[in-house]
Amino acid sequence: MTLDDVAQLTGGVVVGDGARQIRGICAPDDPRDDMLCVVWEKGLMAMIPLSVPVISDAGSISGRDGVELDNPKRSLVRLLPRFDRRAAGEIGISPGAAVHDQASVGEGSAIGPGCVVSEGAVIGRGVVLQANVFVGRGVEIGDGCAISASVVIQDLTRLGRGVCVHSGVVIGSDGFGYVREDDGRIVKIPQIGTVIIEDNVEIGANSTVDRATFGVTRIRRGAKIGSLVHIAHNCDIGEDCIIVGCVAIGGSVRIGRSSIVAGQAGIADHTKLGNGVTVAGRAGVTKDIKDGDTISGFPARNHSEETRFQASLRRIPDILKRLKNIERFIDDTITGGN
Repeated sequence: MTLDDVAQLTGGVVVGDGARQIRGICAPDDPRDDMLCVVWEKGLMAMIPLSVPVISDAGSISGRDGVELDNPKRSLVRLLPRFDRRAAGEIGISPGAAVHDQASVGEGSAIGPGCVVSEGAVIGRGVVLQANVFVGRGVEIGDGCAISASVVIQDLTRLGRGVCVHSGVVIGSDGFGYVREDDGRIVKIPQIGTVIIEDNVEIGANSTVDRATFGVTRIRRGAKIGSLVHIAHNCDIGEDCIIVGCVAIGGSVRIGRSSIVAGQAGIADHTKLGNGVTVAGRAGVTKDIKDGDTISGFPARNHSEETRFQASLRRIPDILKRLKNIERFIDDTITGGN
């Protein structure tokens, strides 16, 4: 690929030699002369040798070859697939897979070795199941889904089109539901609901999505779920939400569209978050949050209030020291220094 090709693909403008060949994309901390470095932070440009071609903001490239455009980071969406060397795998059903006679596999799909596709499952067109994927009874997987190795999709789960599920994910495991009997015994509540994952959702490695006790646990169109996230039974995650790694979401939580939940945050059962909410990392959400709010801390509250509170906490040692000095002064005044 040449820089002219890159410009045509991304809608950018070539600076320098448009015929220059590149063979991949490199990181700013590992620049290479035969690769293209994508720079979206101005401070990084100084660390990249002039011999390395770059793609960066308009007006930022001088004395080197490159491509300028308005949003360099967004260019990765179009550039990286051109250099993805991971094998797509062969189309068809591996001899090492077990596909039930009453299951359906669409045209152009690939079922890897060790996969189990159970009775009544429907696999759409162009689906990839890597090795050792389990697909339960009555599961529906839409066209173009990519399911990585060792994923478990339990009975009656439904995935829309273009869903990407990374290794180790479990979808449709039982929700955490129990009652305590009069004699103290803990008795399981049957979990008879299902999970619906809508179009273009992505779920990161080793995350879990519990089936509903009854009804549906739903992740809506375009949501992006990080690794090691737990989504409990009967949750409803809104369209285009971002749930970052190590988040724990309790049962029956409702999160509105385009909200962001940052890493290690926790959301208590039956909490409702509005549209466009931002939950800061390690926050503990214990009450409903209205549209557009940014919250942080534990228990979580308005972010500006929390930052003032944290700033006040840092002043406590100095305040205590001053109080002790005042107490000493008063004692000395009363006793006359004796």
